[in-house]
Amino acid sequence: MEKVYIGYVQGLHGLRGDLKVKCRFENPEEVFQKGNKILLNDEEHVVTNAKFYKGFYLVTIDNLKDINLVEKYKGYDVFFDRDDLKLEKGYILEDLYGLKITDGNNEFGKVKEILDNGVYKILVVDYDKEYMIPLIDEYVKKVDLSRGVVEVENVRSLIL
Repeated sequence: MEKVYIGYVQGLHGLRGDLKVKCRFENPEEVFQKGNKILLNDEEHVVTNAKFYKGFYLVTIDNLKDINLVEKYKGYDVFFDRDDLKLEKGYILEDLYGLKITDGNNEFGKVKEILDNGVYKILVVDYDKEYMIPLIDEYVKKVDLSRGVVEVENVRSLIL
């Protein structure tokens, strides 16, 4: 099992014991579905209810509906099994961290950070100086995880 980091339990919500999960994962709605298994640190649990609420996911696990039964999970990291993910593009954003940026012949640094401007994701690349590449087809042609590279086009125009 390869664990994918989803976020962490920031606190609890209400007396029914909903976990207040702060997500860093790009598609949390895929993870927080009734019947899906999640890991809290290394403990496996089943999602019995989940909804998005004020920037967090309120998640009920194992049908536990009492704050006293779930209080110990505050601060726990939340993971999901990578094999349970349905990856349309063959990767998740987490996979891109540390990958080399190449245009086939030249290397233009490594992915340092990923930003979201509300329209698309942006790769922040550490090179001689930091620059950004929009994660759109005009610039990113292919992500090859086996080689550890993001193949790009027209990237020289982004390096100022």
